[in-house]
Amino acid sequence: MHWIQKLLLRTAGMAVWHIACVATVFVGSVTGASAGGWARVQDASVKPQLSQIEDFSLKDNWVVYRNVIIPATKFANNSCRLEGMKAVAQPISLPDIWGPSFTSDVSSGHGTATYCIEITLPQLTKFLALRMGTTRSIYQIYALKKNAEGKAELPVLLHSNGDPASAEDFIAINPTAPVITLPRGAEHIQLVVQLANYVHKQGGIVDVPRIGYLQHFDSMQRRESALPTALILVLLIVSVVTLIVGRSYDHYSGHAIFAALTAASAFRTFFVSNLVWDYIPTFSLSRKYDFEYLSLFMMAAAYYAFICYLFRDGRVLRIDKAVYAISAACCAFALFAAPFFPSGTITLLREPYQLLWVVICIVLGVTMMRALLFDKQAKNDALIVLVAALSTFIYEALSSMKVINSSMELSNLLIIFVTSLHVRAFVLKFRRVEFERNALTKNLRDANEVLETRASELGRALQLAEVASHAKTEFLATMSHELRTPLNAIIGFSEVMKLEMFGPLGHKKYEAYSRDINESGTHLLDLVSDILDLSRVEAGSDTLFEEKIRVRDVAAQVLNSTKMQADKASVQCTLDAPADLPALTADERKIRQILTNLVSNAIKFNVPNGTVAVQLFHDAEGFYVSVRDSGIGMSETDIPKALARFVQVDGNLNRKYEGLGIGLSIVQALTAQHGGALTVKSEVGVGTVVTVALPVERCVFEAENASALGLSVA
Repeated sequence: MHWIQKLLLRTAGMAVWHIACVATVFVGSVTGASAGGWARVQDASVKPQLSQIEDFSLKDNWVVYRNVIIPATKFANNSCRLEGMKAVAQPISLPDIWGPSFTSDVSSGHGTATYCIEITLPQLTKFLALRMGTTRSIYQIYALKKNAEGKAELPVLLHSNGDPASAEDFIAINPTAPVITLPRGAEHIQLVVQLANYVHKQGGIVDVPRIGYLQHFDSMQRRESALPTALILVLLIVSVVTLIVGRSYDHYSGHAIFAALTAASAFRTFFVSNLVWDYIPTFSLSRKYDFEYLSLFMMAAAYYAFICYLFRDGRVLRIDKAVYAISAACCAFALFAAPFFPSGTITLLREPYQLLWVVICIVLGVTMMRALLFDKQAKNDALIVLVAALSTFIYEALSSMKVINSSMELSNLLIIFVTSLHVRAFVLKFRRVEFERNALTKNLRDANEVLETRASELGRALQLAEVASHAKTEFLATMSHELRTPLNAIIGFSEVMKLEMFGPLGHKKYEAYSRDINESGTHLLDLVSDILDLSRVEAGSDTLFEEKIRVRDVAAQVLNSTKMQADKASVQCTLDAPADLPALTADERKIRQILTNLVSNAIKFNVPNGTVAVQLFHDAEGFYVSVRDSGIGMSETDIPKALARFVQVDGNLNRKYEGLGIGLSIVQALTAQHGGALTVKSEVGVGTVVTVALPVERCVFEAENASALGLSVA
């Protein structure tokens, strides 16, 4: 698709070169005509020279009668200033526009008027013609030919698009008069223009009529008709080609925005010019205004989106959403609502929307200046767009100040020039984005290769870690098993010595030493057993010896076995278990181990005169063992540490509480073996609640309890 982009660039370059050539000739002809044209007709005795007849402006010496249609016959054998008329003749210069710009009343410029001017024509062999330019709504143009004595012939109707006297009930069509041939051989003529406006909020004669050679005006009209057609075709082709090219790339939005801008430009060119009446002669003037303003709203939003695409990199601001929302609302009104309102209602939006254009220009101006000053990559784009914007602004300013004569031909040439610059900016932006995308793709590809290499290395490391973990588990199991045999011997012999089964030891210290040996050996055996149980669960080699047990009895035994530890720590232990507790199908040794670890931890991490409450209960979802203490508690962030293996919340070497830190880990593993879940809730300085939830399937209900819970008994 790069060849299409090159073609667009070459076309844009050739268009700019041709525009420069044509504009030079055209501007030269316009300025030359202005400098060497007719002098204003102030005295009928002054006749223009042959070289001055190329293009003569009828700006001054007009007389207007407001709010009345005067028959052209009234001016026969009279000057433009009629006597005995109710309407007052007012001398004016054109353009003559009725009604204010800012208004909420669509009928502010509605009404009628009759214009008259007396001119003297040179006697030439070439035909002369009149170009009225734009009027508003319905008109009739008459010429009264006078002889040397000032007597006039009957009025000749030069052109009409309807009867102004009945214009209020007439559906207005094309309001722009064509090139009108003037009566041949007339030296003195009066032009009478009857005008009525009931469509636009501003009526009157908008352009200044001109007189010139018929051949020259015909040629100019053909150019002004052909150039918009060619321009529309070029814009539509650019729009379609942009959409086709964009479908081959990932970032389609930029192509869609530029295609929308060129299509909106083509749409506006069609309805601002008079081409609509070339293809649809009966097209309503009111509906033309609706589509003309619709094209303005579309262009504003499309141009705004195009500039944001060039310099914003996809960022959408609140002001952007406001511009799009207002433009969309105005488009919807012009397209769907305007036909149901009085004719010309859409024209009320012109000045308010111009205020939005001011906001758009300010926002886009700031955006482009930021890109020009701070974004080196977008600097060329910003320069191109600024040249296009300044060209349009300068042309509009000079034409509004009448420094140059505005024309459809020059406007179309300017559109081609500005479009060519926008094509250039779009292609530069596209190439830069493509380059950045390719660079990013390359970086991502390189990064992906690095990540794949690291992933492979991590996979191998994970395999090694799994092998090491398995070896560690086997080592712990083997070590724990090997340690239990000598520990049992140590505990057994120390028990014999403590009880003095073969006679007295002889010294009291030996008795204390044997008791210490026995207690230490027992403690060490418990630790080894815990490690062994944990390693078996991890390895998946541990099995459950399930039987029907009474958890209440097991809990009472555990509290009895830990009574000495509780008394030593000044902690009171209680058991709350209802009489209707169901039995459990479980491994009694492991349930005992769960309760022992929970109660031991609750006593160990309690405070003097604290409490430990063991609560057993059940419901329709399961069986619960809850151990609550009033101890030191811990923060929510420390709970994962407490559940981790070989970790205590206080991990310092000189910590207050001894132990391997596997009590809760074993409880969690044994609970999971039974298909249950462990939950821990704690608060610093308040205490901890540990709950073991076993599934209801392990409960063995009596018949009356099962029916109360809605369960069935096998």
